[in-house]
Amino acid sequence: MCAPGLTCTPQTSPRPKLCCSGSDCTSPGGTVGGTCSATTGAPSCTPGITIPAATGGSDSCGYLATSFVESTTLCTIAAVGGGATPAIIRVFYNDEHALTLGCATPSFPVSPLSTSPDAVHYPQTGDPACVDTVGRPLRPVVFITDISVDPSCKAGDLQQGGPAYDPVAVFGTWKSATEDANHVGTPATADPTSNKWDLTSSADPLPTSASTCTDKYGTELRFEVGLISGHSYRIQVIAHDGDQNKGGDSGEACAIFCAGTGTLCDAGVTECVDNPDGAFCPSGTSCVQGCCLPIVQ
Repeated sequence: MCAPGLTCTPQTSPRPKLCCSGSDCTSPGGTVGGTCSATTGAPSCTPGITIPAATGGSDSCGYLATSFVESTTLCTIAAVGGGATPAIIRVFYNDEHALTLGCATPSFPVSPLSTSPDAVHYPQTGDPACVDTVGRPLRPVVFITDISVDPSCKAGDLQQGGPAYDPVAVFGTWKSATEDANHVGTPATADPTSNKWDLTSSADPLPTSASTCTDKYGTELRFEVGLISGHSYRIQVIAHDGDQNKGGDSGEACAIFCAGTGTLCDAGVTECVDNPDGAFCPSGTSCVQGCCLPIVQ
């Protein structure tokens, strides 16, 4: 599950395995994301994910809806796993403009879109310091908060200075941006060929909740994070719509996720070992990312 050049390092249960670089992979301790208070005892929650309702002028993250002018681009969020295996967070983006994957510089390139649609694992997302005109990241990122003790905690959010996590895979379409000397980015004005929800055969199945999103450009972003089984987490997603006609054209969305017991696949889906012939999967399915999924013709 680790990128090339990284070492998978076990930790004491119930903490998940980590990916690290270098010869000393001793865990520095702590947890992914932020938290408002120490988590004591053995928190537990019912595995699953919920999307908070946007109410009273606030978006699904509880912030003023008008502060993020393109939140509708974040069509839906799904998540599975946690515990012994990394939690996989899947974000589905849809808009009249292609997603901005990051700000390309000689030192920090952005993975090119070789064909439309395309699929890239461990994509390069450009300069991590690059932001839009109001200071939000142009590259797509997630922020994580452990809310097992305090459900109202937002310590890991962008607005609270929480750490950002980059995607491990991108499917569909995207484009890059340039930046000035102050790391303020300008997205490319030209969009690639429209793909709608054609995300390539490498992508995850499109959730039913995404069927109402029908704009020209669709993208799946896949994130992997080590989350403790039985803990509740607040997931905040930030993405940019590839335009800049409203100032900072970023969108945000949040979800509440209860990390499971290491189950990688959705309910009713058989787990498997990746192999070319899919021998461990039922007829009509093949092994994709450890789950038996319907074969795409």
